Amino acid sequence: MRAIWLLGAMAGCAYRAGSFSASGHEFAGQRATLGCLDLAIDRRPDAPLGAVLAYDLGNRCDHAIRIDLSAAAVVGRTSIGDTRLAPYDPLRELHPMALDGRAVGRETIEYRSEEPIAARDVCVDAGGLIAAAPYWQCFVTAPEERVP
Repeated sequence: MRAIWLLGAMAGCAYRAGSFSASGHEFAGQRATLGCLDLAIDRRPDAPLGAVLAYDLGNRCDHAIRIDLSAAAVVGRTSIGDTRLAPYDPLRELHPMALDGRAVGRETIEYRSEEPIAARDVCVDAGGLIAAAPYWQCFVTAPEERVP
């Protein structure tokens, strides 16, 4: 796992509010705007022990914002019920960070439960990333299960 990549600073160009893209990279997944944060979350193919979500982040404001990827509530829905999923972070690298004004970041995180589950649906409260009101986004199936 890595900290949020600050792509905007490296590329030398500022993020443009509402564009959901930076340096030729289009934000993938379900999009939302939460205060200063433009966000896209995409479900990736599951890892052997958990669901995988990718986050694309863009700060639409001129000032830094606090983002805590470990604070998002993630739930796996199975045929027998819902279970809370936790970020797999064995090196304890996930912690609140500042995303500079007009900067972008990208991170991919695996989420696991205490018991192995086959989560057909995964839901994430994106509002938890910035300590905002709940904003749930759900992903019905993992990409490898989608029918063309």
